[in-house]
Amino acid sequence: MQKPKICLRYLTFISLMLGLSVASKANICGTDYQSFNPTTSGIDFITVHSSETLNPCFMNFGLFFNYSKNVLTYTKDYTDGSGNVFLAGEKPNDTLLGMDLSLGFGLSSNWDIGINIPFVLKQSLEADNLTSSFTANGATEIKISTKYRLSGDDSEGYAVVAGVNQNMIQDNPFTGKNSKPTVNLELVRDWTFGKWATGVNLGYRWRNPGEQIPNIPFEPLKNQFIYSAATSYYFEEEETKLILELFGSQFVDKTNNNSAKPPGSLEWQLGAKKDLSNNVAFHIGGGTSLRSALGSPEARIYTGINWNIGPVCDPQSLPAAEPQEVNQRIKLNTAILFDTDSDVLRGEDIPDLDNFFNHIGRAKISKIVVEGHTDSVGSNIYNLDLSQRRAKRVVRYINEKWPDIQSDRVIPEGYGEEKPIANNGNYQGRMQNRRVELVIEFGAQ
Repeated sequence: MQKPKICLRYLTFISLMLGLSVASKANICGTDYQSFNPTTSGIDFITVHSSETLNPCFMNFGLFFNYSKNVLTYTKDYTDGSGNVFLAGEKPNDTLLGMDLSLGFGLSSNWDIGINIPFVLKQSLEADNLTSSFTANGATEIKISTKYRLSGDDSEGYAVVAGVNQNMIQDNPFTGKNSKPTVNLELVRDWTFGKWATGVNLGYRWRNPGEQIPNIPFEPLKNQFIYSAATSYYFEEEETKLILELFGSQFVDKTNNNSAKPPGSLEWQLGAKKDLSNNVAFHIGGGTSLRSALGSPEARIYTGINWNIGPVCDPQSLPAAEPQEVNQRIKLNTAILFDTDSDVLRGEDIPDLDNFFNHIGRAKISKIVVEGHTDSVGSNIYNLDLSQRRAKRVVRYINEKWPDIQSDRVIPEGYGEEKPIANNGNYQGRMQNRRVELVIEFGAQ
């Protein structure tokens, strides 16, 4: 097996993300006011994790923008040591335009990693005597996360998500001076029933706050429980998924923040995810707070894209089967995949086919059933024909490559979209369903 080799341009992109974050400093509204956090895998939901991970050597780029209104909290008139009013006791009537830049990468069949950097692009407010630091722009933090699937498949499963958040805001009152990174740990459970998908995330956030910023009435925030849930419905004809999400937090220890908005947020949002192509999905939606709390805006709208590419390295090849005994029936331990609306064999699948048939006891083969399948995009009639063409393409390759296997023993069968092995509601599931599988029987010669 070759070791994974990530292309230089992807390493350059990662370096650029980190460079942007180091070079930028933002303001008070980041970190705990940015409760909109898109996942780095971009697979099923928006901010809620599913148990599914990115396929090995596949990458997902995410770019999201969100516009929120009345995010900032406010207090009674608060004066600094010179008697100047630092925070006015009036609602700021603020707006915020934020951006999330993310990258996810699949390490194995059940493990991926990701990095997300949220930015404040523009902020405005309508309140007298408020410090100008509220209108600073830039990166607010760096979030590094990893997800490991504990059990399950594409229809349901369990996973654990761990993450570290590094604050990038100078004198952030909600983390304190000289604060250390925040650590997050979440347990993920999800289910898929036909076109419906549901996910639940429960976790804990360990904060390592620093000292309270002088002349600021907010104490650094402490540990909290975090929770979220999502449900979605996939409209196959429109290739669009409707997603409803709920997410919030509850602080374990009380914090004296002198705020009109207590800690512990709760929000909901409704959005649509439209597949523009096999690799690109477009998001749009909005929501509002269910509880007036820190980080919960009165209204939020968002839009963004997920772009999945790969494989960008050489994933592990499955070993060839050993020669089989008489009267055995096996299924090839890997599927031959196809691009959307295509019956052309991909170059990366041919070595697997060659490796298999070059090491198997071909003389003992009594029958090979070549099963063609498709994803759910397109009509049933068209997909049935496409699956048959895919099966015949593989049959033709076997007949030409290994003439010692009698051609009448290699039989193509097309099943269309009738036998999916993965969720058609996301790009990875559809890719796995566009496949040909081989069922091989061995008998006495």
